[in-house]
Amino acid sequence: MNPRFYRKFNYDKSLLPNQLLRQKEESVVDLESAQNETGKTVGYPGWNLLYYCCLCSLDPESEHTIIETGTNWGFSTIVLAQALKDSGAKGKIHTIELDENNLKIAQNNFKSAGVSEYIDTHLGDSLEILPTVISEQILSFAFLDGNHSMSHVLQEFAMVEKRLKPRAKVFFDNTEDIGQKDDLLVFGALKVIEDKFDGNLVRFPYCSWYTPGQAIWEKPYG
Repeated sequence: MNPRFYRKFNYDKSLLPNQLLRQKEESVVDLESAQNETGKTVGYPGWNLLYYCCLCSLDPESEHTIIETGTNWGFSTIVLAQALKDSGAKGKIHTIELDENNLKIAQNNFKSAGVSEYIDTHLGDSLEILPTVISEQILSFAFLDGNHSMSHVLQEFAMVEKRLKPRAKVFFDNTEDIGQKDDLLVFGALKVIEDKFDGNLVRFPYCSWYTPGQAIWEKPYG
């Protein structure tokens, strides 16, 4: 099966929520140049879906904890931090990355984007680090985008779901079915989440790339 993608390149770069993203995207014309500039990030329009979903979930009069797994080069982290900054609320993004070199690149990008003060970084396996990071936190938003195996996604989700406040959101990337049989990846994890957890799940199939699709799950009241 040929890879499908819905990352766009011919668009108004002023729509992006952070100046570093706008700068990086100016020279991007295809997937190869996109990876060279911003790594394995979701790109546009996925960045903006993530930004507005997070921004519209944050009460400006409250303090917020936001979780991200899979920092990569930090561009989605920047989007989350910009949303927190623009909300006017207090809080932190806690982002977890397995690869030390990726995390160093991300930290430099945070400085260039002007959002370092909103971000705490954690190096290691998310399944080992998450319990410590969230043990005393009530979570407003989570972006689970690290290891995409079905088992790993479900373990991450089970951890964060317990700490989510009512109406908090969990954002997923690479959500569509690509016909993989041995491991249904994020697509399979979302089917389990729909079956076993209350809450609302909304899918956005026509964004992101290699695997396409994003989804947002909201925790209900009660």
